[in-house]
Formats: sequence, structure tokens, C-alpha cells
Amino acid sequence: MADTSIQIQTVIYKNDISDLERSMASLARAYELYKHDNPETKPFILKYGDASGTRVLNDEDLAHLRGKYKFHFKIDYDFFSCNTGTSRGHNLLAKNCETKYLMIMNPDVIVSPRFFSEILKPFDNPEQNVGLVEARQTPIEHPKEYDMRTGETSWATGACGVLPTAIFHEVNGYDEASFFLYCDDVDLSWRIRMLEKKIIYQPLAVVFHAKRLSAKATWQPTAAEVYYSAVAAMMMANKWSNPKLLNHLVSTFSSSSNETYRKAAREFLEKKKNNKLPKPVDPNHKVATFVGNYYTNHRFSL
Repeated sequence: MADTSIQIQTVIYKNDISDLERSMASLARAYELYKHDNPETKPFILKYGDASGTRVLNDEDLAHLRGKYKFHFKIDYDFFSCNTGTSRGHNLLAKNCETKYLMIMNPDVIVSPRFFSEILKPFDNPEQNVGLVEARQTPIEHPKEYDMRTGETSWATGACGVLPTAIFHEVNGYDEASFFLYCDDVDLSWRIRMLEKKIIYQPLAVVFHAKRLSAKATWQPTAAEVYYSAVAAMMMANKWSNPKLLNHLVSTFSSSSNETYRKAAREFLEKKKNNKLPKPVDPNHKVATFVGNYYTNHRFSL
């Protein structure tokens, strides 16, 4: 039997325990069905990195969960004692990972029963050079364009995806120095593609990922989300060799009536002043694609 060992990891930040328990229950059910079809499958590693100010899971919680799911997972819990952000948090969790696959997911994601069977399928054919497989989110599917025949796409979201651990280590994981929260997944995907590996969207690997929506069904970001996404947009334009877009973003954010955008511009310019920006890569845009405010074409608007 092929090695299908998996480390499932998630960075938590002030999450409700009930959300973690729902997610864990769905992972357990998906594991049971996968093991039914693949009897030699050993328990997966389920690793939580807690970036909260105080522990989300105490020792009693962990003892209960480890007992409940002892035939499904080996549950590890790291309390970081600081807000690492997603990039550094995932790098810390993956540092000593030795499983064949690494699954990165948000803590509140609920996977479908046949998730593991479907998310691993693209890796069955080594000639496809698959570097990362992304799950399909519901109830709001990500609008990114993808090839409906092959599943190939420009990048994969960090909400839920699986990649070979060796590839994660080969690209040195997430660029935690450049991306605290947003666009770390785009950057990781593009660096994987620089290795001539493919990013595959797998519509049959379905997960539920809740979003806050307005009455008109539009995304409602918090001030922190606005800030970090603005900083990340400027970092992406700089790192992936798009000076025209970078100048536009810095100018727009600097002159915005929104203090959150102005703060983001000041943060970026401070990094530039202190020579803390990454060296630009992919000058000919062999991999990088900038389409307006997006990093590939979108099939529909949100």
C-alpha cells in the first residue's frame, strides 16, 4: 500500500471549542471511511498551534479529545504564547513533520465524509507533477478560475488543502517574514509552481467553511482583515515583480480616507526604508498573474 500518512494542522486564535469539536468530528468520520477502503491506514496526526493570548484547550479538554479519538488521530497541541499569524504558525507546526502529506486547514472547516479519498486522488498519477491540491469550499465557493478538465489553477487557498510534506520543506514553507495573514497561500502556491509543480482544484473534496456576510451576501471584513490584506497586497506586488501595481497601491492606500489603509501604507514604507522587503522574483511573470485586484481570473464576483 502507498504511504498515505498525513499530518493535519491548523492555527487557532481565540476559537470556540465547539468549532474545533465539530471540525474534529468531521475529520474523524472522513478518516473512518478512508480507513474502511484502505485498511492499512494508520491514525493521522492532528496538530493544533494556539496563537491566542490564553489557551483555547486546557489539559482536561485535550485528555477528553485524545481519548475520544485515539483510534483516529494522534493529537498534538502547541501553545505559542504569542500571535504568530498563520504563516509562522504553520511553519512551526510543520517544522519536524515526517508524514508523506501535510494538510493545512482553518480550524472551523468541516470536511465531507469522502474528503480524504477525493483530496488524495490527484496524487495517484506521479506523471501529473501535482504539488498542492485544494478543497472546494461551501456554501461560498472560491471564484478562482480553474481548468474544469484537469483541475489546474493558479493558486490554492489556505482554508483547506493537501501537499507533499517534502515540497513544503523544499520551498521553505510559508514566507512568514513577508506575510502575517493574507496572501501567504498565493505566495506559497506560486513558489510551488516555480518548481514546475501543478496546483490542482478538486471540486469533489468538499468542505464547509463559514463566512460572515452582509444582508446582500457580500463579505464583511474586520478592520484587522482590511489592514493585513492591504499590507499583503503591497508585499505581493513587490515580491512578484509588479512595480506598476505596487506604486498604485501605495499611492491609493496612502491617500485613502480610511485610516486602516493609511496605516497599512505606512507599515509597508517602513519595511522598505529598513530594507526588510524580499528580493523581487519571477520578473517575466512565468508564474505570477495579476488580474486587477486578483491573482488570477475569477469565474464570478462576490
